[in-house]
Amino acid sequence: MGLLRGAAVAVAAGGTAEQVAKAEAILAEARRALFEMLAEKPADVQPADKEPADAEATVAESADTLAAE
Repeated sequence: MGLLRGAAVAVAAGGTAEQVAKAEAILAEARRALFEMLAEKPADVQPADKEPADAEATVAESADTLAAE
C-alpha cells in the first residue's frame, strides 16, 4: 500500500493538471472498490492481523452482529 501512496504523491508533485485529475478518479474508484470488498466479507472472518482468542466467542460475536443488523 505504501507504493500506491508514493505514486500518488509523485503525481501530485509533478503531474500535469490532467494527470492529477485522472489520478484522483483512479484513487476514488480504488477506494470505493476496497470498501465494497470489505462490505462483502462474511462476519465470521477475522482480519488477517487478528486471531481469535476463543473460537466459540468469535462465533457468538458473529451471531450477535448478524442479529443486530
